[in-house]
Amino acid sequence: MQKENGDTEIAFLAALALWLVTVGSGWLSKVVFEMWQDGSSIEFVSRKARILNHFPTSFIFFLSLVVLAIMVFYAAKQTLKFVTYLRN
Repeated sequence: MQKENGDTEIAFLAALALWLVTVGSGWLSKVVFEMWQDGSSIEFVSRKARILNHFPTSFIFFLSLVVLAIMVFYAAKQTLKFVTYLRN
């Protein structure tokens, strides 16, 4: 696995990290969806995320789906880079 000064290992670790963040984003989307279906409200306390308190839960769910889609795209892209390094 040692090719081109460790590029393969770095690509593997980056792909693994991105997939872990993607799983976390999926879990967050699931939690927001369950809150939306239960009629619960979400209250963000972070100063930068507090603006989301003004939007309905359905909007926050769709926003989390967009973030999830972006994370899946980048994780798949990094995985393809890793596979390309393995084949060369």
